[in-house]
Amino acid sequence: MTEVEQNVDKRLIRPIICPPRETSNIELCCGNKVYRGTFPYNAQCCGNNYIDTNKKLCCDGVVYPIKSNSNCCGKKTYNSNSQICCGKTIFKQSSNRNLQCCKSKSYDPTKSICCNGTVTHVNGRLLSCCGHTGYEISKYSCLGNGTLVLKPKNTVTEVCNGVLIDYTTNMCCDGVSRARPDDLTICCGTGTFNSSNQMCCNGTVHNYTGNVMICCQKSLIDSNKHACCNGKIIPRPINSVGDINYCSPPGGVGSGPGHIFESFSPYFTCCGDNLLTNYTTQLCCVNKLYNLDPNSLYDSYCCGDKIYSLNTNSKKQQICCEDKLYTFEQNSKNQGSCCGSAFYNQYKQSCCNNTIIKGSNINCCGNRGYNLDTEVCCAGKIFKHDKVPANRCCNPPSSIIIY
Repeated sequence: MTEVEQNVDKRLIRPIICPPRETSNIELCCGNKVYRGTFPYNAQCCGNNYIDTNKKLCCDGVVYPIKSNSNCCGKKTYNSNSQICCGKTIFKQSSNRNLQCCKSKSYDPTKSICCNGTVTHVNGRLLSCCGHTGYEISKYSCLGNGTLVLKPKNTVTEVCNGVLIDYTTNMCCDGVSRARPDDLTICCGTGTFNSSNQMCCNGTVHNYTGNVMICCQKSLIDSNKHACCNGKIIPRPINSVGDINYCSPPGGVGSGPGHIFESFSPYFTCCGDNLLTNYTTQLCCVNKLYNLDPNSLYDSYCCGDKIYSLNTNSKKQQICCEDKLYTFEQNSKNQGSCCGSAFYNQYKQSCCNNTIIKGSNINCCGNRGYNLDTEVCCAGKIFKHDKVPANRCCNPPSSIIIY
């Protein structure tokens, strides 16, 4: 191999062409061979050779002339209009073009079923798959791992943890067969409960008291009085005038003139396992609750799980860069900005594709800076100007055309 061939980039799989030119006098590297000369615009490597993709077809390193409806099937070609390729095997397509692949086999889905590479003929039956086996669902049940059992006649059945049970008298609760005395009995974990007067909270059964009850993990709580925040039960705040609770809902038990009852505030939301009750004086940042400084109620913001202020009157400024908080002193020599999640000074640095580069007002090429007078940037790669007129980008754009 010559010294020139050794210096050719072996990763180059397409010629360096700059449209609208139809040919290019360059080098083309295919496998371990280097070709020099004039190449067609659509030249492409096929193994150690190159082809014109307008005229030739490359099938796993083997070259074929292009024909109508011609496609590759392994190292061979086939007519996609009259044939089908399954795996690397070619089959004749049916007249109604109905054949499909079942791994390396072909089959007609109107007559057969494919189960993990195994073809079973339907013969007018309603079939389903059980592992690699096709079975008639009206006669058999699949217990998993490919095991089939015969269904009892005149019985609605289902499979419960590998066991066939009568669905009309039993139910499957997390793999455990339980009695079904009526339609109101349903599963709660591996047990059951009566849905008319009970509730299931994460596998635990509770008697329903009639109030607005909700689950909080395994507990049952009254949502009028408590909130569930991240699995923690928290009392809801009570509206009050002075020290006296007031106003039960209209029509509430014991309501009427002269009666004072607790009225729980509807204005709250969870913040982690705490309760945010005042949107004016509190702020929730990624499940962390902050009580705001009265002097910065309207310029406080979240940066990840931290809180910061945008008070422009202060010498110390803060900036949030992708949930990372930075504090800096802004002046005539320091103008802070974000470069991805990092902080940089615009007066002394530049940001190229989330990479900080020394020097301001730098022209970026990918994550590097370059000189417009002596270099050209092509798809993130920098090339030197070595001729006049200057080199320019070509197709593919990661290369340059040399005049």
